[in-house]
Amino acid sequence: MMRRRGARNGQAMVEMALLLPVLLLLFLGAWTASNLIDDNSVALQATRAGARLAAELGNGGSSGATQAQLDTDILDQVYPIVSPQLTNAKVTEIDIYQPNGCIGTTPFASGTCPPNNGRYCSTVTNSYTPFCSPSELVDTYTVSGGVVSSTCGTCTFILANRSQVHPSEAEIGVRLVFTYTSPTLRFFTQTDSQYTVMRLAPTS
Repeated sequence: MMRRRGARNGQAMVEMALLLPVLLLLFLGAWTASNLIDDNSVALQATRAGARLAAELGNGGSSGATQAQLDTDILDQVYPIVSPQLTNAKVTEIDIYQPNGCIGTTPFASGTCPPNNGRYCSTVTNSYTPFCSPSELVDTYTVSGGVVSSTCGTCTFILANRSQVHPSEAEIGVRLVFTYTSPTLRFFTQTDSQYTVMRLAPTS
């Protein structure tokens, strides 16, 4: 009788030893997914705030602001929102851009603007940038060591293309690129992006 009970106890310990790593991996995976979803949500909020301000600023109107000054205002809106709230991700790039096809008189023909649902695209592609030709107009700013560069690497989205005068309002997008590293599964890293496209005036 004692041998049987001891055998059962031994079997239970073996089963627990086999199951525990699997259960732990599932738990850590769920935690990682939750963190990643949270960081994506924060990034999206920041791009919404940036795109809203970009649409309000437009081409600067009569303010006399330069392209660099308007971009700085947008960056100052985006980065302070996202930086302190990202739990396990680091921002690597902030882009201010105009989707292809979003030029002319509104409302735009169905399916022409914004293409790719407004997502930034280029002739240079990666896991988070779809292909399009020509590349979309963009001002690209890198982020390193928690500091946003003061000058854009690519500066093709000039003020002449940002007018918000009806019926030719320009679509303006803001994209945030970030790299997430799991706090528990250190081997898991993923570069992702969030974006928002807006214009100031209604479509009709």
